[in-house]
Amino acid sequence: MTLRLMDHIGDWNPQFVRELKGRLISRNVTLSVGLSIVAQVVIFLAFISQIPGPEDQYGDYCLSQENGFCVVDWSQWWEELNEVFYWILPLALVGGGVYLLIADLAREEQRGTLNFIRVSPQSSQSILIGKLLGVPVLLYLAGAIALPMYAVTAIGAQISLLEVLSFYVVLAAFCGLFYSAAALFALMGGHQAFVGAGLTVTMMWWFMFHEFYYYGKNGTSHQWFSLPLNWDNLFNVRLFALVICAILTYWIWQGLHRRFRNPAATMISKKQSYALVFCLNILFLGLVTSYLGSEPDPKLTAYLWFDRLYLISTLNLFLFLGLIAALSPPRQTLLDWARYAHQARGQAVLQDLMWGEKSPAPVAIAICATIVALIFIPWVLLWPVEMLPKLQAIAAIGFYVILASIYAVLAQIILLLKSKKRALWATGVVATAIGLPLLTLALFGVQPQIIPEIYLLSILSLSGLEYATATPIFIAFLGHLAILAGLSLKLRQQLNLAGESATKALLMGRKVN
Repeated sequence: MTLRLMDHIGDWNPQFVRELKGRLISRNVTLSVGLSIVAQVVIFLAFISQIPGPEDQYGDYCLSQENGFCVVDWSQWWEELNEVFYWILPLALVGGGVYLLIADLAREEQRGTLNFIRVSPQSSQSILIGKLLGVPVLLYLAGAIALPMYAVTAIGAQISLLEVLSFYVVLAAFCGLFYSAAALFALMGGHQAFVGAGLTVTMMWWFMFHEFYYYGKNGTSHQWFSLPLNWDNLFNVRLFALVICAILTYWIWQGLHRRFRNPAATMISKKQSYALVFCLNILFLGLVTSYLGSEPDPKLTAYLWFDRLYLISTLNLFLFLGLIAALSPPRQTLLDWARYAHQARGQAVLQDLMWGEKSPAPVAIAICATIVALIFIPWVLLWPVEMLPKLQAIAAIGFYVILASIYAVLAQIILLLKSKKRALWATGVVATAIGLPLLTLALFGVQPQIIPEIYLLSILSLSGLEYATATPIFIAFLGHLAILAGLSLKLRQQLNLAGESATKALLMGRKVN
């Protein structure tokens, strides 16, 4: 029966069977099941030991005293026991799975077996699904053993069956999201399994903290457009989480398909990056649009709108930094493109900069930043405030567009260096360009009310725009454009020189470096 089942699974996904045969051996299965049961027993006994006895007058779960005996608050006891499983299950399952996937793919890469898998007749989707399902299979087994206990504690805490089932579905969605991200991280050359697992656990904890405390205990209410997101509408919160997981997983899989079959390809194409930026910023917009006109105090209204614009700008900053890495082709690909650009017409080069997969990334990053501006400028114009704050916010959006372009050009210049650690250098230089102005402001304690002009030179330009006059703003804007123009000219010179050198070397029969 087992062999017949394995044959059917092998017909569907041979990679999955390969992973199962390597992991589902009796020792590993016994260890996985045993650890899961032992952990549950230890947790259960720890909570049993906290139940006050009949003679105890005080205790964490002592509800009241009747005839000298303690009345145990079983509802609270079951609720807190359920909370322990609520926290441990996702963190262990998702964090552990991410660690195993990164470590496995790194090991396959070092042994050279990953290249052997790449040339197999299986599709990239089949191979990757086999990896995602098979590598953490022992964790799935341990989690499956623990899920009944979570259900029992939920019943004891009088939690509805729908909430329990939605927890299982959201947990599965997060596993799919983070496991896919872990595979992409490994295919991009990230072999630090502990780093990936640590980041995953941090993000999972952040989401669970917000769902449990921010939306639950404190009763805080948010909306996405008109969809209420609070503890009274927990189904909406988890549905929203599922939609976000589905969207992010879809885009991660676009990168997985590309990088698995061609390790030299960019993570996503430029066309895909435009759609990605539009999609994510519609999500961002929905989280802030629902507050339009909800505050009666004009000063408070302006402050809150600027605060939300800060949030959107920060999220997009991280998005653009990721896009710079995702859209920047390898150095040799850039050199080959530079030879083509050196011989092609200007219009063809411009189209290739916008749509081509082998061309430099800065033009695409600038287009992505422009897409963000076109989405949020109408939102700014609808603010229930005076025109001056609106103009300041629009100016801030313009500054962010230029800054994103500056960081993209700066990174591309560094990535053209011959150094083997050019990716590390690019990361360091861009991080310095972002962090040095912020560090300077923090060390000297400069407040935007006193010297707002300094803030215009950093990603905190919105703070400076609130207090600066028109002349410093105009000068700062011209300064940003001058920096962008200078860096762009430097990049163009580098590409022209590389194109000329590559053409000469090709004509003379030498190897292109």
